[in-house]
Formats: sequence, structure tokens, C-alpha cells
Amino acid sequence: PHRSNKIPSTVNVHILTVPNDAIRERKGFTGADWWFDEAGDLQVRVAAELTDWREAMALALHEAAEALMSKHMGITVQQVDDYDAKFEAEHPGDGTTDVGDLHDCPYRVPHNYATAMERVFAGAVELSWREYDERLCALTDGYVPRPTA
Repeated sequence: PHRSNKIPSTVNVHILTVPNDAIRERKGFTGADWWFDEAGDLQVRVAAELTDWREAMALALHEAAEALMSKHMGITVQQVDDYDAKFEAEHPGDGTTDVGDLHDCPYRVPHNYATAMERVFAGAVELSWREYDERLCALTDGYVPRPTA
């Protein structure tokens, strides 16, 4: 795998909760977003609708880990955004939340490592993964709740 030396020795990470609509306006999809700003700082946004701090921070940690690993592996924000936009255009409103799991996704490896870290954090702070995942899915267009039985 390609390794990048473009991550500076210090990286500031800015994590903010914002209304889900603000994430949708920037990217066209929902839940969370990340990018590197002009100063090279990592910007992470998670939906303020995740009102339990554990949920917001689990998602923020996932996003930060995915971003930093993607950058380390030479995967650009543009590649991530282009793949996500293409998927959304081809599957409008289907409610898919883990596009990063798909076999052709350019950031699949960092996404899967980030998900593992997210799950470890969720377990450590006693966050029900099923309930958390349902709340994440509810942020997406085309969401259909899972049967409870």
C-alpha cells in the first residue's frame, strides 16, 4: 500500500456537532463528514441529532480515524467525496449507511479499521451498537426501520 508523508508532525483535529442538514448541504448525504482545511487541520462534523455524547463521539472517532488512515494511505478527500457522490447518484434514497464496506470503495480499508475502533469505543462506554446503528440509519434518506421482532 502507498504510504503518505504528507501528514504534518502535528495535526489539529476539530470536531463539531452540527445540524444534519448542514452536512447534507455540503455533501449531499448525512450523518458525518470530514476534510482537511487549508491549514492542513482535520475537520470532522457529526450530526447534532445524535444527542447522546457517546454516539456523537463514537461517530467522530470513526470519521477522524478514517480520515487520517486514508490520508496516510494516499487516498484523497476528493476520491472519497467522488465515490460517495457517485454512489448516492446511483442509489438515491436507498438508506445505505456503510458505503465504505463495499468491495470497490477506495477507502474500504481505512473505513473498516475505523469501524473496529468505533466498536471498541462503543463497548467501552456501554453504548448499544444496535440502538446506535439504528439512530445513524435514521439520519439517512430512505431509511426503513428494522423489524423489532
